[in-house]
Parts: sequence; structure tokens; C-alpha cells
Amino acid sequence: MRKLLVNCLIALCAVCCAMPAIAERNFPENARRGEMKAFQYPYMKISDKVSEKTFHMSAGSRIFNEQNFIVMPASLQKQTAQIIFTTAIGGELSQVWLLTAEEAKKYPLKSIPPPAGNSHK
Repeated sequence: MRKLLVNCLIALCAVCCAMPAIAERNFPENARRGEMKAFQYPYMKISDKVSEKTFHMSAGSRIFNEQNFIVMPASLQKQTAQIIFTTAIGGELSQVWLLTAEEAKKYPLKSIPPPAGNSHK
């Protein structure tokens, strides 16, 4: 009986740990697609097929890695990354998601519309 209970507990833990890897991430409808380049806090360069813009990160901005964990800007080790992002009312970056290769294929790169507010050039 004890062996069965231990095996059930191990199976439950394995399923719970695998759930985030299986779950598909949902992005806000107002999110836009881009490619992050040469990140230098508090600014982030984002390019699309046509142009490159420099955005300022808002005070409460969040960056999510490929596993959907929040990461600190200083811990980003990638010089370029495929991303989806949202901006705040003033045009500052609000949320950034680093995409997996599968997500990058699912959400193709398109032109970035002009930001709602001022952006740093």
C-alpha cells in the first residue's frame, strides 16, 4: 500500500511539473510581434520587417522568458530574440515575452504600428 501511495505521489508530481511545459501561452489581443536587438536597460530596440524602434521600459514592466517565468532585465543574455510585447498608454514597454521557436513560427513577424506616445530614438 505504501509503495502504491509513493508511486501515485511521484506520478502526480511529474504531471504537475509537466503542465507548464504543455500549456500554450495566451498573449493579449493588443500584443505586437517583433525582434529584440541590442538590449540596454531601460531601453529596448525592437525591429520588424521594415524598421527598428527604441522603446523605453515602463517602471512596472515585466519580461517573461520562454518558460513564462519573469526574468530581470540584467539577466537577459540574448543579444537578439523573437518577442511579443505590449505597450502602456504612453508608448513605454509594458510586457515582453521571449518566444520559443514554435511560437515564433505561429506568430509571424509583421510591421510595428507607430507607438501611441513618445518613444526614445
